[in-house]
Amino acid sequence: MDDRKNIIDRLTGATEGTVARVQQEMSQNTVVTSTKERASAMRQRAQQAAISQLHLATREDVARLQASLDRVEAALNDLAKRMPASKPRTRSRAPKPATPSD
Repeated sequence: MDDRKNIIDRLTGATEGTVARVQQEMSQNTVVTSTKERASAMRQRAQQAAISQLHLATREDVARLQASLDRVEAALNDLAKRMPASKPRTRSRAPKPATPSD
């Protein structure tokens, strides 16, 4: 059992050491570093392009829409005041034209 634990500990230590060494080598590698920088720049440009495609309303847009709605509401209220207060008349149907009988 002791031998097994010793082997596992040695393998874990070797694995951690290898991972640390590879990470250090990668961070010092100019190709990897430049690739990471390019990928980061491309990601940022893609985000900016995606955001520019969104049609988000600005505060000014909302204010213009609110002003338009206020004008429409005022016009409707004005029309409602001009309408006669009587009940709406129902239309009578026009008589059907007589059909000639031969």
